[in-house]
Amino acid sequence: MKRALALIAVAWTGILLAAFYVVQKPPLAAFAGLADTLWTLLITALLLFNAYALGKASLRWAGWRSDDDPPLRLLLSLGIGMGILGILGLLFSLVQIANPPLLRLSLFLLTLFFLLSGNHRVFQRDARELARELHLHASGWRPLERLALLLLLLFSFALSLAPQFEAFDALLYHLTQPARILQDGGIQPINIPHFWFPNLTENLYLWGLAFKAERSAQLMHFTWGVLTAALLFLWASRTWGGGVGRKTILLLAVMPSLPIVASWAYADMALCYYTAAALFLVARFKTAPSLALLNALGIVSGLAMGVKYTSFVLPLACGLLLLLQRPFSRSFRLAAHFSAVAILTALPWYLRNAAYMNNPFYPFAFGGRYWDDFLANWYAAPGTGIGWDFLQLLRLPLDATLGYRDANYFDGRIGPLFLILLPAAIWILLTAPRRDSAAAWSLTSIGFFSALSFAAWTYGVIQSSALWQTRLLFPALLPFAIPAALGWDALTRLDTSNLRLSFLFNTVVRLVLALTVFETGLFTLQRNPLAAAVGAQTREQYIARVDPSYAALIQIMEGLPANARMYSLFEPRSYALPRSIQPDPIVANFAHDLHLYKTPQEIIRQWKAQGYSYILVYERGRQFMLENNLDYQSPTLQNALAETLALLSLTRQTADGVYSIYQIP
Repeated sequence: MKRALALIAVAWTGILLAAFYVVQKPPLAAFAGLADTLWTLLITALLLFNAYALGKASLRWAGWRSDDDPPLRLLLSLGIGMGILGILGLLFSLVQIANPPLLRLSLFLLTLFFLLSGNHRVFQRDARELARELHLHASGWRPLERLALLLLLLFSFALSLAPQFEAFDALLYHLTQPARILQDGGIQPINIPHFWFPNLTENLYLWGLAFKAERSAQLMHFTWGVLTAALLFLWASRTWGGGVGRKTILLLAVMPSLPIVASWAYADMALCYYTAAALFLVARFKTAPSLALLNALGIVSGLAMGVKYTSFVLPLACGLLLLLQRPFSRSFRLAAHFSAVAILTALPWYLRNAAYMNNPFYPFAFGGRYWDDFLANWYAAPGTGIGWDFLQLLRLPLDATLGYRDANYFDGRIGPLFLILLPAAIWILLTAPRRDSAAAWSLTSIGFFSALSFAAWTYGVIQSSALWQTRLLFPALLPFAIPAALGWDALTRLDTSNLRLSFLFNTVVRLVLALTVFETGLFTLQRNPLAAAVGAQTREQYIARVDPSYAALIQIMEGLPANARMYSLFEPRSYALPRSIQPDPIVANFAHDLHLYKTPQEIIRQWKAQGYSYILVYERGRQFMLENNLDYQSPTLQNALAETLALLSLTRQTADGVYSIYQIP
């Protein structure tokens, strides 16, 4: 009897549950999105563990003792190891074996090897030591300051969990290049100049994409940002005390663009990290010279040279600082040793360019494949900068802070506090003690590098409006937060019985911090990245919400024949587009074609001869160029463009009219 009642109860429960969830279906589709996020986090963790193990091995090769400074070893090992993974990705690409199955197998074998070698136990010990030291120095923060910093960190992390289809350069090349390498199984001589920049970061992102963990690229870039902040905090706290370290972090926190850019699959945080690490190591070497520090300095400088061409200022500054020592013969040997290690570390990217594009610095200096004088002049845009106007040069720091002239206003906002503290920071740098102390060499290295960086950026702005990007100053600005924090700390010397300047400035900082948290929080809430992270929205739905025009383009392109080959006008981006396409990376495709082929009829004939069957026109980009580019304002070019499009057949257009697809007859 009991058994029968039990069976009836089970059946009754099952029938009711089935009926209920048939009528009121649970959102089971969300589990796929949530599972994808968990998979992304797992792959990111595997990559970071392997990065730590590879970085630790490279430090051991450099001469780092196994028990020497565990917190610093963790910060350096992770950053260096991420760079080594990027170099390994390049090697897979060069030998044409960059296919997902082999990359997955390689990462699993590396993980197994490092686990069996006990690296996970060393990692845990280093992490505990780092957490203990960070907690010690962070104990002086006020509760509201802690909350603000935590919120900014969480906002940035949440944004990194969303498909970043607002990050323009990610869709141009940071994600497009590794996706193309996986598609082709290795490097091919593709006509996109950005693919031939030093791209250590893109070859690190290659690993995550091989595991179909697209968002791991954002998480790796976010990790570089966290490592940079932690290293600067440790550097400032150890040298001047926890108070200066905490002020340094607060100055970084009030940079409005920092948490947003850190969440994108860009290269900026990688360069910021390697810059901070190199400046820290050169200052430490000048205080307590050792071969291990010199080798590590060469490695991180070489890795920086593998991130961006603009990194040339870093090895130059470090080399000159190493020469500031007597006797000169010894300093020359040290600088030569450093240079050799840095060049060997950076060499793979430049050898790749020499082999594939006939120019190690492609597309600059020596031209190369697909490049000519017309494109070089178009890209450099000489004469469009501010020139040698004294008043404009004098206003540069203010204009950079206000951001209204920035080529990329949205991702180059640095906040007002750096400029407010600039006089105090310069005073700190000029009055720093000249004896061979950690504080003196730290300020010398930061000040010298910052001056060189600002001079190089200023020269670029003088020459070309395209280089007016405050984001290019991030590698110098982030370390400069240390002398700025020292200047802030020194304001107490100006306090009087009637006016406490330090109290007023502390209030200003808290107000700016609150506004930054509010603005970043609003930015995050508007995008609602957690909807994509937990599966409440699919990837496609999220893209349609944040970039509806690009999502519509993907949709209409899927209706084209599978073998369609497209040629883009005015649209540099091509990531995730479902058909083969030659993008317009420097928005010069039509102008260059007109320069080469002279007439609309010949242009179309050449397009057809090159195998293109469709032309994509980004109408918004076309309008922007017509309004802002002098060449496109030429009646001759405008008429030629209109005549060319008139000879084609408009076959598809997005509902908002932003994208048009023409068929070549």
